[in-house]
Amino acid sequence: MNICDLKRGERAIVLKVELEEELKSRLAALRIYAGAKIVVLKMSRKTCLVQAGNGRVAMERGVAQGVRVWRT
Repeated sequence: MNICDLKRGERAIVLKVELEEELKSRLAALRIYAGAKIVVLKMSRKTCLVQAGNGRVAMERGVAQGVRVWRT
């Protein structure tokens, strides 16, 4: 399951980020890494908005599909 499989308001724990190193590092700086808790704030056809820690992160669906999660 990845972020795109979640619906607005759902919470999850990031299991693994399966992206190239540059994107992986960038997401880690935005608090999206294995073990991080996230909440989906908004989902659209092209992008999704999640809360990670105290911040909000918007990402394209292609990137979000590379973030494996476990729904909580």
